Amino acid sequence: MYGSRFNIAEIEFGCEIYGPGRRTVIWFQGCSLKCKGCWNWPMWSTSPNKIIERDDLLKIIIENRCDGVTLLGGEPLQQAENLLWLMHELKAKHIDIMLYTGYEEKEISTFAIFSEICECADILITGRYMEEERNISLQWRGSENQKIFFKDGNSIKEECNQIEIRIEEDGSITCLGYPIEDVKNILESDLYGVSCRK
Repeated sequence: MYGSRFNIAEIEFGCEIYGPGRRTVIWFQGCSLKCKGCWNWPMWSTSPNKIIERDDLLKIIIENRCDGVTLLGGEPLQQAENLLWLMHELKAKHIDIMLYTGYEEKEISTFAIFSEICECADILITGRYMEEERNISLQWRGSENQKIFFKDGNSIKEECNQIEIRIEEDGSITCLGYPIEDVKNILESDLYGVSCRK
C-alpha cells in the first residue's frame, strides 16, 4: 500500500517494559484483527498516520538503539514485506528484536512471509488479545491465551505487570503498559488527560 514506506502509529525510546532492558518501541498503524477490548483501537485504521521510509526507520532505530527494538501495534504483520526487510536488516546488525502479533501460530504457518518474519524475532508474542482472558499480572501480555516464545530458550522468571508513565517536556503524560483499572481511570480523567497505550 505504501511501497517502501511504513505506516507508523508511535515510536518511543528507552522503554523498559516492552522486553528486556531499555528498548526502542515501534507501534505500527493498521490492524484488521480488531480484538474486542483492545486498548490500541486508534491504531486499527490503515489511514496514513506517520509515513516513514523504511531506510529512515532503520536509521532511527540504529541511532536511538538501547538494548533492542520491540515491534507491536496495530498489527506489524499487516505490513509484511517492509517488516521482513526491516527484520533482516536488524538481525544483520545484531539488534535484539521482540515482536508482538495478534495472529495465532496456525495462521502464521499458513503464510511463508509471516513465518519468516517470526523466525527472525528473538522474542515472539502471538495470539489475539481476549478480553475475557485479561490478566494484568502477566508480563508483556494482556490475556492468558497469548503465548511467548524465546529463541534462546530463556523464560520469564517471575510474572509481573509493569507500567511506565512518561512526562514529556511539554507537560503531556503517556502511560505505557497495562495499568490496573483504578490507575487507568485516574490517569484518563479530566484532571490528568493521560494517553494510555498498550
